[in-house]
Amino acid sequence: METIITAKNLTLDEAARKQIERKFSKIGRHLPQARELRLDLFEESTKAAKDRFVARGFLDVLGPVMTSECRAANLITAVDQLVGVMERQAQDFKNKNQGFDRESQRFAPAGHPGTRPQPPPAASGVAVDAERVRPEPMTVARAIDSINDTKDDFLLFRNPGGGVSLLLRREEGGLKLIEIETG
Repeated sequence: METIITAKNLTLDEAARKQIERKFSKIGRHLPQARELRLDLFEESTKAAKDRFVARGFLDVLGPVMTSECRAANLITAVDQLVGVMERQAQDFKNKNQGFDRESQRFAPAGHPGTRPQPPPAASGVAVDAERVRPEPMTVARAIDSINDTKDDFLLFRNPGGGVSLLLRREEGGLKLIEIETG
């Protein structure tokens, strides 16, 4: 995970940057799929001295971007609070993905529940769960946005040319587009 620290209206020496990076390295252990952590640290001239220093964090996790902001009377306290908030967000995100229901009717069109055909006879003792889906027409760009907005590992869609395409989420990050030839 790449960490980018930006300081506005204040100066950070190299030792402070290293200490901040070390504090946020825990988040990378919680979410190994995290690509980038961007931290914006700055001082605002506010009436309340307790809100003078602001620490904002943006964590890119292969699609969704988690954002947090903490304010405090000094920079170290604001950074420590931000570390705690972002660690909780990372844990929640990780736990949310572990309980994901892969049997959902995610491809059934609205108002038209999906039908489950009878699975073919199990060959060599392997259970097969069959599901009938109707691919929704969309562009590749819209398909990428759609898969990034969900936790699904794949998206089957009808491309503008009328063919069927499959968009897969790779474990190492990124997506793979498969154009399916029919007939």
